[in-house]
Amino acid sequence: MSSTVSAPVVRHLLYEGRRVTSAEPELWHLARRRGVTATDCAKIVRKNGAPSAQRRTLLAQKLYGLRGPDYAVYAHGREREPHIAAWVAAEFGIEHNEALCVGEDNRHMATPDAVGPEGIAEFKTATQPLERAVRTYSDQLQWQMHVLHTERVLFVVEDRHTLQREWTWVHRDEGRIRVLVEHADRFIAELEERKAQRQAQYAEA
Repeated sequence: MSSTVSAPVVRHLLYEGRRVTSAEPELWHLARRRGVTATDCAKIVRKNGAPSAQRRTLLAQKLYGLRGPDYAVYAHGREREPHIAAWVAAEFGIEHNEALCVGEDNRHMATPDAVGPEGIAEFKTATQPLERAVRTYSDQLQWQMHVLHTERVLFVVEDRHTLQREWTWVHRDEGRIRVLVEHADRFIAELEERKAQRQAQYAEA
């Protein structure tokens, strides 16, 4: 690893003494309802810094435990993930990760696809070229770097049809991270306020 790139700061969310991982999907989804994850960012704030139209739906999903549809492309991504992870481990020394990681504020969460002393990595199966995929998923990548206090993330895109892979290092953007944190904290405050209101209603019933 370059002397200018520090290792990520990895903090795992624990439940009853064990790590919360995507290998236990019910627990993983429950834990993610507590705050904001990397995949939530695009649903909270738009590229221009305005609140996203998906924000209200995301708030309801976290408040009531609802989930979005599980499309076939998602299943394909889960099927290909171990194969991409093995390649990344062999080529870059970054090992596959399923654990939910948290930041200094443990309501800031992310599950990078790979984590190690050399850095973190995220995989996507897609039909769009690497350059366009970087733009599509830029906020997810920036949030991962925020949560794990790292300067870069290895972004790997595997073509859904040909299985050919492209990769690039995406670097930290402090200005964009500030925007994401501001919107995330505002979202969390509203989520917790709504939860408190529901609990008060139940107590009065």
